[in-house]
Amino acid sequence: MKGKGLTKMLLTSCFFLILLAGCSGDKTETTTETSSAQQEEGQALDETLVAEGEKIAKSNCIGCHGIDLAGDIGPNLQNIALTKEQIVELLIKGRKTMPPATANGHEEAVAEYLLSLK
Repeated sequence: MKGKGLTKMLLTSCFFLILLAGCSGDKTETTTETSSAQQEEGQALDETLVAEGEKIAKSNCIGCHGIDLAGDIGPNLQNIALTKEQIVELLIKGRKTMPPATANGHEEAVAEYLLSLK
């Protein structure tokens, strides 16, 4: 039984890695302008969502984006220049080789975490 659980976990991780690899074909530029704009607009990051998103990203994203999410097969997710809404949409719909539904309903939390990396 333990072997089946591990196999399921590995397959799920591989799925998410493939999903996130789809980001690699896009020209996503990174910048600190978005985080500065968020701070100026008073959009504070929700620390509860950040913590939840960190857990999900560390289990689902590191395979393609690297252990520190600085890029590997997939692009660098640190200082990402996407808005929260764009990140959520990308996680839901996928893009190119990145399959949809990579955050399993926790898209907002993952977006908050990625935005906190700025």
